[in-house]
Amino acid sequence: MRIRHHLEQGVLKDSELTWTGFLVLWVLWLFGEMQTRYLAEEVGVNRSTLSGVLATLERRGLLTRRGHESEGRLVLVELTPEGGALIDKLFPRFGAEEAFVVGSLSPDSMRRLGNSLRSVQQQLDSDEGKRRRAAPVRDR
Repeated sequence: MRIRHHLEQGVLKDSELTWTGFLVLWVLWLFGEMQTRYLAEEVGVNRSTLSGVLATLERRGLLTRRGHESEGRLVLVELTPEGGALIDKLFPRFGAEEAFVVGSLSPDSMRRLGNSLRSVQQQLDSDEGKRRRAAPVRDR
């Protein structure tokens, strides 16, 4: 949370983007046009949260939404040129701040941190992690 706060206040504040808004733009910048269900999964939010974020970003002219050609229930999202220009501007600043955040770590410490974070991710992505997310805390 401290790292996220640092990046929100340092990199994202001037662009008036939330963390989730930045992630939406970044994922679309990386992967191109995407269905909302996949976009929500990549960003790590539920579809109702994503809907509000998309509405805000669309009002700002940073992305567009449109119905799928053959499946009317599906919605496709893509960056506008303005959204692409914003992420092009923000991405190098984001990388520089990430480098600052880990700048005091030795190469060995960074390697160990990376390995530890991958282990945490694998635990969360395991069948047990998925089961625990699906079950209320009182049932565990």
